[in-house]
Amino acid sequence: MEPATNSNGRYPLIGLITLTTLFGIETIRILLSLLMYVLRDRFSFNAIQIGVIALGLFALSFLAAILCRMVGARRLLAVSAGGVGLLRLAMQWWSGDPVVDLALAFAITFLFTLFWPALLGLLHQHNGRLFGDAGLGLLAGLSFDVALHGTYHTLDMAWQTDWGTAVLLLLLVSGQWFCLRLIRHSLPNQAKDLPIGQAIAWLAIGPFLFLYLVVLGNVARFTVLIGWSQTAVYAWVLGSQLTGLLVGQLLLSKPNRQVYSLLALGSGALLVLLLAFSRQTGWAAAVMGLLQTLSTAVLLIILVQSLGLGDGRVGLRNLTIGNGLGWLLLAIFTFLFYAGYDIALPFANDLLLPAAALVLTLAILGAARAIRTDEKSATTIAWQPTLLLLALLALPLVQWWTAPQPAAAAPKSLPIRAMTYNIHNGFDPMGNLGLEAIAQVIEAQQPDVVALQEVSRGWVINGSADTLLWLANRLEMPYVYGPTAGPLWGNAILSRLPLQDVLLHPLPPDDLLLRRGVIGARYALAGGQSLNVFATHFHHPDNGSAVRVLQSQTVNDVWGERPFSLFMGDLNAEPAAPEIELLSVAGWQDVVALSQISPDATYDSLNPSRRIDYIWISPDLTAVNVVIPTQPASDHLPIAATIDNGGQ
Repeated sequence: MEPATNSNGRYPLIGLITLTTLFGIETIRILLSLLMYVLRDRFSFNAIQIGVIALGLFALSFLAAILCRMVGARRLLAVSAGGVGLLRLAMQWWSGDPVVDLALAFAITFLFTLFWPALLGLLHQHNGRLFGDAGLGLLAGLSFDVALHGTYHTLDMAWQTDWGTAVLLLLLVSGQWFCLRLIRHSLPNQAKDLPIGQAIAWLAIGPFLFLYLVVLGNVARFTVLIGWSQTAVYAWVLGSQLTGLLVGQLLLSKPNRQVYSLLALGSGALLVLLLAFSRQTGWAAAVMGLLQTLSTAVLLIILVQSLGLGDGRVGLRNLTIGNGLGWLLLAIFTFLFYAGYDIALPFANDLLLPAAALVLTLAILGAARAIRTDEKSATTIAWQPTLLLLALLALPLVQWWTAPQPAAAAPKSLPIRAMTYNIHNGFDPMGNLGLEAIAQVIEAQQPDVVALQEVSRGWVINGSADTLLWLANRLEMPYVYGPTAGPLWGNAILSRLPLQDVLLHPLPPDDLLLRRGVIGARYALAGGQSLNVFATHFHHPDNGSAVRVLQSQTVNDVWGERPFSLFMGDLNAEPAAPEIELLSVAGWQDVVALSQISPDATYDSLNPSRRIDYIWISPDLTAVNVVIPTQPASDHLPIAATIDNGGQ
């Protein structure tokens, strides 16, 4: 394998790891989304069943040792890496039923889990000389992932349908295969295992990737918490990742066991502490995000350095154990983090972040004694790929120059066009993340104000997309956001009307697994008048009428019978329900009932049988041209109406 130790062989190795990591990480986000929107929403799997399926998929990583004996480590590496790229390309080109995308995501993820033990077992032939490059390739892959994720405004390439993206992916896959071809024949036929004490440390890969997906590489999450423009946040997160890459290279160039051990302890303790306060906002969130990224980069580099001591035995048994445990931990941490919104758990999901950091730290500290500190373990800085990656910082600058800047228009008189839409976190009933289709449904009604429900801003199980900013930019409409279930999920209002005031009010009870809230926004109209807009999403279980009655009472109290008022949202109750009657008694008028349109069902969008979405107006307003568009871009149908003051 000697050719891989010089720059001609080293850079293709780093390139292979970088691109395989890029494809693998993006596919995991796609996989988690499709598990939710194909298996759960389309085929009615519950959370426990989905969790078992995810665990079963990642448990297949324990087949690495068996497959290595069957086909050889070099072939296993070639098939796993090449297969990841080829199948990712197939996913991009497939435009049919997302069930096929789910099958492809299963296959890609499985191959991605096999890639790592095969790679580490082959690199071990040099007693760890190239393990540093494995760490650099992984960090570079994460930087590349952030670059592309941010360039596409958090809507991953897999959800794009344009030819430009397809060509870009073809070029990336071609580059991956070219790198594989350059290094394949320099690889040995057999892999060498690690001692179990070192191999088990590789389980840290699971908590590491969990933290990257949920926090470190999540541009949408930081956009919400920091409060800057998405482009500025994108540049900050990308810069943080690239800084971590540079710090990692400096560590590898001057290995020192004592310094490494102190850094592992200090970085781990800092990471645990920072993640215990993961909901800081503003500059505190920005600085903490940078420190979190640097800490994990240091820990990762120390981890890969600890894997390079000793000759080991032929095979991948121990590496397979550590690798398999890591992928199971990724599945477990991710499942528990989001299952708390469906299942009552004895802890808050935010506690899983420092818990993952603690597992990551303990695994690395346990193997730190095996770190090599001789000259042969030093890794020179890979300047060429580093400079290439630093050039990615130009992408946020281009985005800043070209991104739309939604702005309010001048006040206008009534009538105005109003619309309510449960966007299902951007997913259609088949399981596609189709924000463009949703935007077109909204655009067709030419609304002045739009109430949105199920607005996801960085949940990994929803593709990590910032659905609100994407739609606001696409429609060129400023927004008001009302988070309810944590900072990344809730309701929103889009409007070009000048905003005068905002009220965010929680809805009872406060012990719901999926918290609810109401937004109150006051907009300026011509002539010094104001329009009050209230938007919400009520409790969803069929047997939750008593809870929804409390929520209706709260909405009535927040309204306070103000004139010129709209109340819109998904109320999860049909017109005859007591919670709906309570609104009517308070004086709200249901525009669909007033217009007597038929059919009036809004759910579900493929076979509408129930009306659970509403636009209500105060008694001093009237509504005309009430419509329920029938395009199934979400699992709900929207309602649109023209609101006037009746000539008063």
